[in-house]
Amino acid sequence: MPAVSLLLVACQVLIGAVFAVSAFTKLRGRAAMRSFASSLTMLPARLRLAAAGVVAAGEAAVAALMVVPRAGLPLAGVLLCGFCAVIVITMRQGLRVPCRCFGSSGSHLGPVHLVRNGLLLTVVALGWTALAVSGAPPTVAQLAIAVPAGLAGAILMIAWDDIADLFKETSGSV
Repeated sequence: MPAVSLLLVACQVLIGAVFAVSAFTKLRGRAAMRSFASSLTMLPARLRLAAAGVVAAGEAAVAALMVVPRAGLPLAGVLLCGFCAVIVITMRQGLRVPCRCFGSSGSHLGPVHLVRNGLLLTVVALGWTALAVSGAPPTVAQLAIAVPAGLAGAILMIAWDDIADLFKETSGSV
């Protein structure tokens, strides 16, 4: 089943790259980690830095575990569900929390981020399904197709806020 192998590898690359970039943007320095921690306003101040560290470590673990998709895909799914819960809680409480998913962002957590996480959860589910029915490991030719496809998808997910901004209404425009 060559198509299944392609799908699995593309999913692994997409999820691995998204989580690697997200972890890197938080772990690249103290200022980045503190900035992320400060955005966790739904938690008591004394827990924010520790929670930020746990999230960043979880994201790094997902990226590393994508080489073992039976471990990496479920962990990615759990984290994404947790992120969705945080976004929903933030929205319901009426908080305006900046998105720190991929470093600094001008947008606040909201429906656009739930859509992105829903798409990422779909990729996790597709990867899990492909894993369940995959047979032989992918060939070099299949990797040459699946890896760039996964990277292209990851770029779209990482740039999601910027893409969503293109579709927002602006006042005073003709």
